[in-house]
Amino acid sequence: MAAPSFAASSKFADPLQSLRDALAKPDAARLICLTGSERFLIDRAVDLIKEAVLQPATRDFNFDQLQAKEAGVARIVACAKTLPMMAPRRLVLVRDASTLSANDLAGLVSYVQAPAPETCLVLLAEDADLRTKFYLTFQKHGLLLKLAPLPEKQLSGFVESEAKRMKIALETGAAAAIADEIGADLAQLVDALERLSCYVAVGAKVRVADVEEVVATTRQHSVFELIDAVGARNRGEALRLLSGMLGAQEPALRLLAMLARHVRQLWQTEDALSHGAGGPGDIASLLGLHPFVAGKLVDQARRLSKERIGRMHEAIYQTDRSLKLSKLEDLRIMEGLLLRLCVA
Repeated sequence: MAAPSFAASSKFADPLQSLRDALAKPDAARLICLTGSERFLIDRAVDLIKEAVLQPATRDFNFDQLQAKEAGVARIVACAKTLPMMAPRRLVLVRDASTLSANDLAGLVSYVQAPAPETCLVLLAEDADLRTKFYLTFQKHGLLLKLAPLPEKQLSGFVESEAKRMKIALETGAAAAIADEIGADLAQLVDALERLSCYVAVGAKVRVADVEEVVATTRQHSVFELIDAVGARNRGEALRLLSGMLGAQEPALRLLAMLARHVRQLWQTEDALSHGAGGPGDIASLLGLHPFVAGKLVDQARRLSKERIGRMHEAIYQTDRSLKLSKLEDLRIMEGLLLRLCVA
């Protein structure tokens, strides 16, 4: 069961392009609703809106930020109808709009149907029911943008797009390598680019080798922590780590593949140590790994018997079949695996 890797990226579709287009035409940016669970994109969208609508000198006079339930509809509407001071436009940002009830939202319908021309009203509604009357009305009069986590096939394209924005040159394959190491956490992908830009010489391209050397493999570190918790038979910590990895949009089969690869490397490390390998340097050379990774493997292999590593591998194999054939939720199957590993 080999760990999957990214194929060449499909053409990247900027999820914020419709927002950029609307902001370029002020008349089209009077009403904006941002929904979905991709916090990085929502934060970036808010930054784009602030930059387009507000002027630095008068920003404090023309920017209201409200908590939806606390403010109430009457205050939201009053702020939206307030004229800007010494500037052509003002911005009213309403957070947690999905906490407003249907009756509350009904009180906003008349404003949505005739918004103030000088105001950009932005609703942040992470888990809004877009089928309701209010949001259907909103879509007719404004921009409703759903910002969900990017699919895996888009991640390397996102990295390439960010690198271009940051004026960082990438060698062919570097973007895919970064995406493969980091996964779907967009903030971590941007952070990796920033670290790489500081590592390479000015004007030089970021190579795949640079990615392998510099990028802190967030996923791999999580897998090491998970194996440490399993080795200590700490079920609570193992389940906490699993929940965090799956909660970060890590597909269960991909996580299982990483666990399987890690356990195979543990098996190889234990076998090499039992046949006279001297330590991390020998393991790094034998398995073609970074010395840091080899050192962690040696530490774990010395705490786990070959028999236990074998039982862990068998449990992973059985879980692979369950994920592909069972109708149970992936989370439940993976939790079952960890419980088995902790008693293996």
